[in-house]
Amino acid sequence: MQTVKEDSKQEGEGLSYRDRLPLRWVELATLPSGVDAERLAEANARLLTSVALLEEHFKSSDEPTASELELQRIHHKLNLLLELVGGFLNAQSPRPEPVSLRLSWRGVQWECTAEPPAIGAVGLVEIHPSRILPQALRWPARVVAVSAAGVAADFDTVPDFCQAALERHVFQHHRREIAEARQPVRQVP
Repeated sequence: MQTVKEDSKQEGEGLSYRDRLPLRWVELATLPSGVDAERLAEANARLLTSVALLEEHFKSSDEPTASELELQRIHHKLNLLLELVGGFLNAQSPRPEPVSLRLSWRGVQWECTAEPPAIGAVGLVEIHPSRILPQALRWPARVVAVSAAGVAADFDTVPDFCQAALERHVFQHHRREIAEARQPVRQVP
């Protein structure tokens, strides 16, 4: 296994978070460009917006109003519908196995159990950020490091609107990860 490392944009810069998500590396001869790259960016921005909306939590008052209760009921029904449709679509086209990963707005590092891609390889990193939504984020990337610990890939340049959506996603998950780490550990009697 190669342990050589190219220059990486990820080295100690920016926020990131760790998770265990379905991930697939799809090697390509060249990185998408032009209209293809723009369509990938638009699809990624739409998916990140959808994930943010699904993960949005509203604090209701101690005594919710009738309209708040009705909105909660509709929200639960929509989530159920999304889960049913997502389950059906996933049965038709199964997701890859979840792997441990670290996602930042600059790239991704993941645990690789199969034959890793070569350093310098280009392709798409497909990450399923939601258990409800069947779509995957598909980021054009270049492999910058391969080691026993896994693979690191830097994302190719993406348009500002998509970059902003990814930065918001990473920030929210990073903040949630820190909040969970600060929670006191409960001892089971």
